[in-house]
Order: sequence, then C-alpha cells, then structure tokens
Amino acid sequence: MTTRQSALFALVLGSLGLVALSGCSAGNPNMSAAEDAMEQESYERALANVDSAIAQDSANAEAYTMKARILRQMADSTMSPDEYKQRYQQARAAEEKAVEFDPSRRSDVENQRELAFIQEYQRGADAFNQAQRSSQKSEYMRAAAYFGAASAIQPDSTGPILNEAFARLQAARLEGGDQGMQEMSSVIPILERYLDRAEEPSKNAYTILAQLHRQDDRPEKALEVTERALDDLSSRPTHFRVQGTRGVSYTATIESGGSSRQVEGTTPDRIPLSTSDGTVSGTFRKQDGGKKQTKGRLQVSLFTQGTEVANDQTTALEEITVSEDLSSATPLAELQNQRLNALNSTGNTEEAMQAYRQQIENDPENARYRYNYGSLLLNTDRYDEAAEQLSEAVDLDPDDPKKQYNLGAAYLNKGVVLQDSLVSARDSVMAENREPTEEEAQMIKNLDDQRRQLFQNAIPPLERARQLSGPNGEYRQNACSALLQAYVQTEQTEKAEEVKQCASGGTGDSTGGASSGN
Repeated sequence: MTTRQSALFALVLGSLGLVALSGCSAGNPNMSAAEDAMEQESYERALANVDSAIAQDSANAEAYTMKARILRQMADSTMSPDEYKQRYQQARAAEEKAVEFDPSRRSDVENQRELAFIQEYQRGADAFNQAQRSSQKSEYMRAAAYFGAASAIQPDSTGPILNEAFARLQAARLEGGDQGMQEMSSVIPILERYLDRAEEPSKNAYTILAQLHRQDDRPEKALEVTERALDDLSSRPTHFRVQGTRGVSYTATIESGGSSRQVEGTTPDRIPLSTSDGTVSGTFRKQDGGKKQTKGRLQVSLFTQGTEVANDQTTALEEITVSEDLSSATPLAELQNQRLNALNSTGNTEEAMQAYRQQIENDPENARYRYNYGSLLLNTDRYDEAAEQLSEAVDLDPDDPKKQYNLGAAYLNKGVVLQDSLVSARDSVMAENREPTEEEAQMIKNLDDQRRQLFQNAIPPLERARQLSGPNGEYRQNACSALLQAYVQTEQTEKAEEVKQCASGGTGDSTGGASSGN
C-alpha cells in the first residue's frame, strides 16, 4: 500500500534602609518598640508593632513612614526577586498613606524615592554585569530583584521593567529543561506590563514576547503582539540618536534625500530625517570645548523602523561617519516571519499564504519565506505549487535538510496521487473484465510515466536531506522512509535495501548507504 509522506513543516526561541522623614516615636509605645526591634534586625516584630500603632491611629503618618523603612530593610534579608519587589511595593503604598494624612511629606518622600531608585537600578546593572561574567543563575536573579525594586519605587519608569524581564530570561535559559520553560513563561506578564507603559517599546521586547506566547502554544496572542509591533515600528521615523557623555557638544553634516544640512547640539539628542529610503549618512565631530570635552564620549546610532541599523563612537576629536543604504534594510523581517507563523498556527492558512505571497513579491530572495510558503502549500496538497516554491528555497539555501526533505515530499506526494489514479484506472478496466481501449491504455501509460518521474524527482533532495542530517540527525529517519518508498516505486531494489534499516529507526543503513553529510 502506498502512503503519502507528510511535510516536516517546521516553520522557522540589599539596599540600605532609608532614614525617617520627620517626627519621633517617643509618644507611642508601639512605635518605640518598633524602633527597638529594627535596631535588633527583628523586622517581623518591628512590623507587628508598627501595625499595632496604625490600628490605634489609622491616620498616623509617622507610623506609615516607619512601616516603609521596615519593609525596605526586610527586603534586604531576602533574595527572592518576587518577595524583594513586593516589599518595595508595600513600602511605596505605606508612603502614599503617609502623604495622604500629611501632605507636607510629599517632597521628602519624592526625594527619598529618587535616591532609592538610582541605588536599586545601579545595583541591578552591577549584578547583571556580574552575571554575564560568571554565567550564574543566582546573579541574574539578584539583578531581577534589584530591577524589580526599582520598578516598584518608580512604577512609570519602563527601563527597570524591561531589564527585570531580560534578567529573568537569562536565568531561565541557564536553568534549562521544563523548569526553565516555566520560568520563561513567568516573564510574559512583565513584558506585557512594559509594552503597556513604554512610549516606544523596543523591538526586542515585541519579538521575545511573541516567541514566549508561541512557546506556550498561544498563537493568537503571538499574532496580536506581532501585528501590534509591525504597526508601531513601521510608523516610527528614521533618525540619528546622539548619546555618550552627557552635555558633550557636537556638530554634524547630515545627508539624506539628496540634500545636505549642518546641525549642532549636545548629548543626548535626536536628529529626525526626512527620508527612510536610499542612503543616509551623518558625519559627527565633537566641538573642542577644553579638557572635559576632549575626554567625553560621543556615540551615534542610526535608527529606522525602531531598529538600530548602524552606529559608531569616538572619545577623541576625530570625525565619525554613520551611513547606511536604507533601501536594502529589512529591520522588521523577523517580526514579519513571526506573524506569518502565528497566522498559520491559528488556522488562518489562506490568510497566511496570501501574506507569504506578498512577502515573496517584496523579497524574492528570502529562502525562509519560500520554504514556509511551500510547506503551507504542501500541507494543503497543492503539490505543483509547493515544489515550485521549495525548489526556489533549496536553490537559495541548499544546505538545509528541512528544505531538501520538503521538496522531496512535494514530488513524492504528487507521485502518490498519480499512483492512486493509476490503480483506480486499472481496477476499473479489470472490473469490467475487458482489455483497455487505446485511449485508456494511453492514459494509463501517461499516468505511469508521470508517476515514475515524480518518484525519481523526489530521490535527489531526499538523499541530500539524509546526508545533511548526519547519522543521528533529526530528519534522517523521515528522509530514509521517504527514500524507501521512492526506490520501491521506481523499482530500485538494491537502493531500497540500503535504506531499509535507516527507515525503520536504525542508526545506520543496511550496506553503509550514503555518507553522513557535513
């Protein structure tokens, strides 16, 4: 019995306590007891005493202020990122209560928060850098704790939210396995909060969130994220971003859209461009402003569609030129591909194929687009169209076993269809117990010739897929199984025997077979 060969269809993952703001605790025994407990680092007892003071007087601003101090010092005694951040969130809530009952505290509270934010953010950056050097999960989690605290102190600041997400992701990758996958999934709400609050979310945040949704088998969410990302990023203007030592003065010559202009400014700065097509360039030089200016750093980046496409920097007074041909830039290609994959995963096959056709028209040399489109066609039994797209994909990227295998599968499956038609035609004549007419005989011969040719066409890409997969490759058995079928249908008995063991799941071929590939 002849069976169809399925496509692989792999569409291408502790801070110091803050000082009291004002007032004293001498008039309330619970407050005094809380102070004593804090000095002894008995934070649970201190918290219980200050809560008793609040129970006696719910408008006790001093008690709420002390509660915030206690909670921050409690945070220092733990390195659980969730608990650490929670303590800072509770401390902020206590401060808001203090200000509610004593508005005169607002200025002091804001100043203290600013200092605490800077402290926690810097500790997070230091811990993250240490984690990159040591590759220790615990260091990444420490960084996540500090960044989480910073975001609790200043909820409207998006930088620590994103950095907490990245620190947790790095820790999850080091963990690996099912536990690592679960830890990655826990980053989703953090990234969603970042996207909801950021004025211009980073492309990386969009991309990673979409990948996490697909990993969690939520293609609808992935589709939603990628479509939002493409709509947002594609509308962002092209510009130069000038950074480095704060306050460094610069002059620049900007060339874009066939015109040239002179600009000057100080870091940080942003220079909008009137075009997002063709070659744009900027030549930058620090102004000679004395010793401090000479030692300052100037860093220039070119952004288009929310993506950095070129950059350079200098610490001397020499010129730097940042230039790029934007007509050949494809900054959103990965997000576009993620959207197409998500479309297919949600069952919107026709919409996905239409989108792939559009992308191939825009970028005909993209092997990934052609492979994915061809695989969609293959899985919807449109074998001729599938073979056309997959042939192009193989020409563009001949060393990918998935592309070679799916091309072979397109020929093989079309051959199976003709095989079924051939058997049906012969059975019809035999059922009537007669010789076929001349027209029927010619039709049967044509079907047989086409069938044999398709099975023969399937052999080279399937052999290449087997070679590229190596002796223990993921796709080797699939390729061997398909080859066995193709050899049998083309009556190549010896070759069929060679791949029989490999097709049944063995680690090798019966007589050595093809080489293991590179």
